[in-house]
Amino acid sequence: MPFPHTTHIGIRNKIADLAALTTAMERVGAKYGMPKKALYQLQIALDEMVSNVIKYAWPEGGAHNIEIRITIRDDGVEVEIIDDGRMFDPRDAPKRNKPLPGQRPRPGGVGVQMTKQLVDRIGYARTGNRNHTTLTKLCALGLAASERKKT
Repeated sequence: MPFPHTTHIGIRNKIADLAALTTAMERVGAKYGMPKKALYQLQIALDEMVSNVIKYAWPEGGAHNIEIRITIRDDGVEVEIIDDGRMFDPRDAPKRNKPLPGQRPRPGGVGVQMTKQLVDRIGYARTGNRNHTTLTKLCALGLAASERKKT
């Protein structure tokens, strides 16, 4: 199968819609033989970033759509999150300092830091009034189990 191959998913800005995104990632991962660890890491990162979009992109509220493009490439998987929320470049999120012994960590910012550790690249562009956040996970892909030759 020639690469790249892109799967498009649209969800609303509701936390309940994250389940559809998880299901879609599992389906794509199985179809293209994505290693379980890489799939799991990308799913956590994607869930965190889309959750942040849902929670923070529209302070005024209202119904909004989020588009997710999962692109299978010969060297891994790229996921693009597209929304019309307020501008936010995750690459500019400040690095969190560890709290001193006996201190509680300040809330916020942990998810972006975690995402940076789980994926190989984070990209961002603001095109018109839309955010385009890209998560890239490099990994070897294989055929789905149903397509592998039985030995």
